[in-house]
Amino acid sequence: MPNPRIIALETANPTTSFSQEELLTLASYTDERRRGFFLHSGIEQRHLYVDKATFRPTETTDELNARFRKGGVEIGRLAIQRALDQAGCSAQEIDFVVTTTCTGRLCPNLDAYFVREFRMKEGVQRVHVGDMGCASGMIALQQAYNHLMAFPDHRALIVSVEICSSTYYLDDSLETAVANAIFADGSAAAILTSDGGGVEVMGHMSLVRSEYLDLMGFTYPNGRPRILLSKEIRGVGSAMMKELTATILNRYHLKQEEIRFWVLHSAGRGVLERAQREMGLGDADLQFSRQVLRRFGNMSSATVLFVLNEVIRSGQASPGDLGVMIALGPGFCAEGALLRW
Repeated sequence: MPNPRIIALETANPTTSFSQEELLTLASYTDERRRGFFLHSGIEQRHLYVDKATFRPTETTDELNARFRKGGVEIGRLAIQRALDQAGCSAQEIDFVVTTTCTGRLCPNLDAYFVREFRMKEGVQRVHVGDMGCASGMIALQQAYNHLMAFPDHRALIVSVEICSSTYYLDDSLETAVANAIFADGSAAAILTSDGGGVEVMGHMSLVRSEYLDLMGFTYPNGRPRILLSKEIRGVGSAMMKELTATILNRYHLKQEEIRFWVLHSAGRGVLERAQREMGLGDADLQFSRQVLRRFGNMSSATVLFVLNEVIRSGQASPGDLGVMIALGPGFCAEGALLRW
């Protein structure tokens, strides 16, 4: 049975972008340490679904959720349309839809909005991957892979939508300042089939270390989302990336030097630097991850798909090239896949 292939991958962002200096002014941090989180982040700009002229950091939870719904549907719809156009297929040809987000809650969820927006067929199957953080783009890909292995004649659509700007919080915590310095808004959509060209997904692997469960996630003081982002993540996350890579290589009887592309989630400057050292990677290996971080920031679950899109668009891949794709998430987990061009 053929492995599923990514035949189209597209992204979308809000039209409004901010420099780190602009966002530092909005956050009103004045001490050098917190300012440094913004100015030494490896990020030059971020896209946020907010109006520069009217935004004030005093939104209610109802206003935050309304902005998530409006922005999520808007940029998700744009990414889907671009992917459909790239694949040369209609929305009515989609058999399975996987949506994912961790930055807002809707019932019905985003999948129902997209089915309506694109007038998908009544028999379309759906699943939503929620509250699994930055790793959930990989988990959505895994769900599409599993579906196509069971139904190889189907077409699957995955859509990651994150409006991280609807989860901002202001307090005196250093971890809150770090979150405000790196997260951004974005969406990615991919279409998978069991035939045709594209990037072959050879298989998935997961690594879950529940002893680190308290390092990352959300808390909800007074019902308002506040990110939990421990400083220990840099060390734990990079070590788990290394361990999962070794497991993937062992499973497929590969050596590290046989991997042409490293599609690593742009979690933050510190995580990428630690991963590079511990995994023995060169600057060229992380060029796409750093490029996404610099241009877009950390868009949670959509980020690793943005990195893959940069690899594809670079035109550097040749038939037979291999790639390792990994994202980190709460729980604490590393989710990975082996790709082949």
